[in-house]
Amino acid sequence: MSLPSQSSRNATRSSQVHYRRSRKNPLGRLIAAVAILALVFGLWYLFIRPNASATPDETNPGEQIANNTANTPQLGNEDRPTRALPGSTPAPDPNAEVDRLIGNNTNPRNNSGNNTPTQPVEITNRTPSNSNSGSNTPANTDILDAATKQANNTATTTQTNTVPDSARQPQVEDRNTTLRGVQIQLDTARRLVAQNDRVGARALLSRTLINANLSAAERQLLRDELTTLNNQLVFSPTVDPNDPMCESYKIQSGDSLSRIAARRELATHWKFIQRINRISDPAKIQLGQNIKLVRGPFHAIVDKSDHRIDIYHGAPADPASWLYIRSFDVGLGESDGTPVGEFVVSANKLENPGWVNPRNAREQYAPNDPNNPIGEYWIGLTGVGDSAAHTSYGIHGTIDPDSIGSDQSMGCVRLANGDIDIVYEMLAEHISRVLIVP
Repeated sequence: MSLPSQSSRNATRSSQVHYRRSRKNPLGRLIAAVAILALVFGLWYLFIRPNASATPDETNPGEQIANNTANTPQLGNEDRPTRALPGSTPAPDPNAEVDRLIGNNTNPRNNSGNNTPTQPVEITNRTPSNSNSGSNTPANTDILDAATKQANNTATTTQTNTVPDSARQPQVEDRNTTLRGVQIQLDTARRLVAQNDRVGARALLSRTLINANLSAAERQLLRDELTTLNNQLVFSPTVDPNDPMCESYKIQSGDSLSRIAARRELATHWKFIQRINRISDPAKIQLGQNIKLVRGPFHAIVDKSDHRIDIYHGAPADPASWLYIRSFDVGLGESDGTPVGEFVVSANKLENPGWVNPRNAREQYAPNDPNNPIGEYWIGLTGVGDSAAHTSYGIHGTIDPDSIGSDQSMGCVRLANGDIDIVYEMLAEHISRVLIVP
């Protein structure tokens, strides 16, 4: 039996122990709850969160493609992408097309003498290699840039048609591509003309004309456009201040057209000054009168297959830089008697020449004889290099206009009256080159 004093102490101790134990129970429950939460969080992090936050690279490629396909709206014909599909014919790149057509792949010579490619939009900055020109072709790239951008926009919006390989016709596609390129150049040239830059338009189309891939019809389109331009730039009294080929001249005391042509070293006949200024009587020019001068040299390319002579302007040693001026129909030698080769105009350049038939010395014609078969003008030609063996050939007129366009001469190149006059005035002795091609 416990004593009262013992019972009191034991009761107190028991109460303290019970109190301490009761204070430990909430802490244990808290620890257990935290552990459970940590376990749940870990399970969530490991098995649930990665699937929800994975990047596209971490997902299954097959599932990603399937999801993208399911989420992509189907496109109708009006929304078809412009990127070419396998087996289809893509729309041409206008920049590449313009570069190809105007010959930029050949690294044309620039003003500094460095061989660097020239973009088609810089065509009006190109200076023909002509030491007599005295100035550069003016720059006008704004309209060219605009035309190129418009061509890019057109190509971007063009729909691509899928064509089976068996039905594709590369030759037709190449011709259509070239025709589109020529049309781009023609449209660009016309915009340049609208901006009063006929000089830039002429340079652009002349560069386009040298492309070997053009058809005869496309070349004729370019020649017609260039002829129209040169009717104003070359053959009219109007002086374009941007044209290095032309200049304005004020008549001085003691001047005559022949003195002016010689003193200004025009490399043309003085009658060409009379022609372009429409002077009826060269003896009646007046002191202080302003006239237009056109500076040469001019050259000729005779195309035998087309019975045509093309007149160009530029440095004799750089045909790639020549500017097209005008064309005339010609007659050629019978039985392919006109030789192919390179010639230069000789000093034997005559008006109202006499003529002796080389096949019959008894057949002779005096100057001014209306029956003279070679007409009123003779331009003698001297062969150059391998063509030096070709002698006694020339360019002359005719009294038989029906022979133009055919092969009836003894080998010379003949032009109709009215055409031979112009060619005679433009070609210069010892300077002008004449190339005869098949």
